Amino acid sequence: MGMEAPPPYAIAGKELLLDTPEARATIMTLSPGQRIPPHRHTHVTDHTFCLAGTAVVTLHDPEETLPLGPGDASRVPPGRVHEVANAGETPARLLLLQGPGAYDFLPA
Repeated sequence: MGMEAPPPYAIAGKELLLDTPEARATIMTLSPGQRIPPHRHTHVTDHTFCLAGTAVVTLHDPEETLPLGPGDASRVPPGRVHEVANAGETPARLLLLQGPGAYDFLPA
């Protein structure tokens, strides 16, 4: 926990709800056309829950596309390169749970 560098991308909103050495919970809002670029995490698993709008989680190596609408969820294991994008014409609101382990963001 503590000061961290700003992410290497811009999204409409990011509210950190929980930040411990072992877990993070964040609500993210992506405007139409916004995306979080390809990246991976060393230790944490990403669990993404779509609260509103539509989003897509794209996993790489091998390629896999996971469309998300309200009530849908995806899971990305540690080390897997992935990206997240708003796939619709309205804001996408996502709950991201990350853990267990130390958080990092490694651009791919």
